[in-house]
Amino acid sequence: MGGGAPGLSWPAQSGGEDETTRIGALGETIAAVAALPPRSQEELLDAIRHRICDQPPIDVSNVNLGTLRAVPEVKETVNLATQYMKAGYDPQAFIARLAEIVCHDNFTEMHAFKHHQAIVEEYHATHEPWRSMPLVCGAQAAAISFGKNMTVYEEYLELLHAA
Repeated sequence: MGGGAPGLSWPAQSGGEDETTRIGALGETIAAVAALPPRSQEELLDAIRHRICDQPPIDVSNVNLGTLRAVPEVKETVNLATQYMKAGYDPQAFIARLAEIVCHDNFTEMHAFKHHQAIVEEYHATHEPWRSMPLVCGAQAAAISFGKNMTVYEEYLELLHAA
């Protein structure tokens, strides 16, 4: 894998505490990411797309969106995105792959597109050591919103195949 991105360096241990106790959920994420098998850049991009696109569907027509919780697969997407960034792989390739994913979605008035634009801007505006975090958060946002309503994309596909 790549040389490692400084944007995802974790806080150092202090006082002999174990990491999971000291930083809770972050410790669990670190362990989950460390347990992932090594993958090439393209393999990780494909795994992220697969995890987002193949997660179980949620019928949002009968749900209060204010109480909706993400499926566990979203955490797996975050772990894969973290692995990608820690490996030091190309952030522009990651941004392009997320763009392909969010282009399917028109949930809540195209917010997926707005989220994607925001993560790209935040990535370019954020300095190390936190620079890659907006991209990890962008993967999480894409995973949360993917598949909820894709009627515009599906209509486009019908028109494309009819032409």
